[in-house]
Amino acid sequence: MKRTRLSVLGAALAACSLLLAGCGGGAAEGGAGSVTEQMLAMPPVDDTAGLVIDGEQVADAELLEAARGDKLVWFTGSGSESAELTADRFTEETGVEVEVTRMPSSKLNERVLSEAGAGRLSAGVVTITDPLLAEGLAEQGVYVPYTEMPTHDVLAGTENVTWADGAFYTSYYSAYAFAYNSRAVAEADVPASWNDLLDPKWKGRMGVVNAGAGGTVQGLAAFQEQVMGGDYWAGLAAQGPRFFDTTSVQLEALARGEIEIATAGFNSTYGAQKSGAPIKLVVPQEGVSGTFNMQGLTSAGQQSPAAKLFMNWTWSKAGQQFAAAQGFIGARTDIEQVPTGEYRLPKADDATFVVYTPEEAEQHGADVVRRWNETFGFNG
Repeated sequence: MKRTRLSVLGAALAACSLLLAGCGGGAAEGGAGSVTEQMLAMPPVDDTAGLVIDGEQVADAELLEAARGDKLVWFTGSGSESAELTADRFTEETGVEVEVTRMPSSKLNERVLSEAGAGRLSAGVVTITDPLLAEGLAEQGVYVPYTEMPTHDVLAGTENVTWADGAFYTSYYSAYAFAYNSRAVAEADVPASWNDLLDPKWKGRMGVVNAGAGGTVQGLAAFQEQVMGGDYWAGLAAQGPRFFDTTSVQLEALARGEIEIATAGFNSTYGAQKSGAPIKLVVPQEGVSGTFNMQGLTSAGQQSPAAKLFMNWTWSKAGQQFAAAQGFIGARTDIEQVPTGEYRLPKADDATFVVYTPEEAEQHGADVVRRWNETFGFNG
């Protein structure tokens, strides 16, 4: 079925064009099938009596029929490319049309609350990358309890997944590690661990996003201090890194060779690599940091079969594994974490995955940013 395409696709293509222009060209990986199939083979889909994907029940016949006569209106704080890919894959597997609105989580939160306050909320599902904002949406009645997913019992028994009695859930986690310019860094010099970034040869050749720029980089700073030790920041600061306010600008600089090593969000960086940028990622020996992506059904979504089907699909085996194929870490730990291309990220319950919890963000976030700024001499 046709899916509504909004400006999110144009933004994703523009970002890819900028990266390719900066690094001298390149092409996305080719092959048969859709873009999503090149990332992860389509699972078996049986819709003869409801919707069964890869042997797992996603919807009964009544919900599936109603959803195919409906349209999903999805507001998301995920990256543009990820939002587009996820919507495409959902349509391919379910036959349900999607209308995507994508913007940064803080602005998304403002819009959702404004629409809800005026009684004009259009989004049936909202995905947001800040757990504290998600809590606020639940408190304001924007998120409403939804416990009808076939996987609900699995989610309820998994740590850090079900929140506010089912008003919202962890859909998947963003992972943060580091990357390098594959044209500028010789294979023999590729770092394998966080400690390798402290080698003097990287002095003046590294880029970092400042810890106050958002929850993912704040979580990374907390991870570095917790896992690598209290003096790790000082060692990294001594390398004289170049500071960035956004990951997108940092990625452009890495692709152009203006920096050679960069701390990096896995999903967005993998997307740049797939688009032809000369960038490769590293899954460090000591582990990766993680932050939450939260998702909930809205008060408007209670009347939308398509929204309910999307909720079911997100936590199905198919939905979780497609998120993993993009470079996220699935919330479900009872299924395999499929590789992200050539990379294998840890599962959410692995010791090498350290998630930055909402409690840590609320209680210690401001202090983490303040001390990071002091250590790095960053004035914002």
